[in-house]
Amino acid sequence: MNYYAHTATLPDGKPDPKPEHWQFLADHLRNVAELAKKFAEPLEFAVEAELAGLLHDLGKYSAHFQARLRNPAIHGINHWAAGTAHAAKNLKAWAVAFAADGHHTGIPALNENDAGLPLRTTVQKFDDKINRLELTGQCPESLDELIARLAQDGLKLPPFSPSNIQDKFAEAFRSRMLFSCLVDADFLDTEKHFNPEQDKQRIAPNLQPERALEILKKHLAAKSSTGPVNALRKQLLNDCLDAAKKLPGLFTLTAPTGSGKTLS
Repeated sequence: MNYYAHTATLPDGKPDPKPEHWQFLADHLRNVAELAKKFAEPLEFAVEAELAGLLHDLGKYSAHFQARLRNPAIHGINHWAAGTAHAAKNLKAWAVAFAADGHHTGIPALNENDAGLPLRTTVQKFDDKINRLELTGQCPESLDELIARLAQDGLKLPPFSPSNIQDKFAEAFRSRMLFSCLVDADFLDTEKHFNPEQDKQRIAPNLQPERALEILKKHLAAKSSTGPVNALRKQLLNDCLDAAKKLPGLFTLTAPTGSGKTLS
């Protein structure tokens, strides 16, 4: 059986009924995983980002979701709870679980239910067959069945070793960065499928920091230097330029409104 992530759209905007024009689910998961991994490499959690990319749409391996692609009358399917449950329950990859669970609706709370279903509740509901049907919109497959279909589709999850969380604030921040990597990757690959012309416009030129700095300096040099306020602005600029020569670190810039902080 072929599994699909997305249908397609005809030039007139109507749905394309031909599956040969649809996007295979394995292709989408692979593309998102690779792109999310690329985004996360400088942040040193590439493996988790790859995992998030491969698991975020795990529920689309459900037969009911595949039927929904052919029948728009079917709705209310939750295709992200499966990846959430596998990441949290089987892999103990909690940051991945948060990202997968929130990639359409926003990062959930862990326990509190004030703003949507908490992550722990999602995992618990998916683990029970009756609750799973209610949670997913009548998708009965277990995690074992869905993971087996993912493997049969030629995808393999990278090895992951959970670590103890020492700093909860740092972990919360890291989870949000992982979430960002996943959401950007998912959006971009989906856009590439539905709107390839828009995707082509996203090729960005390489940064030219030295050239940009010269342009900025030229712009600042053209500004007036007369008067006490402009003298203070110039002093602030020179202080920033001097600080830039120091080793990388965290610096503060405390100055009142109108002192030129933005350009400095």
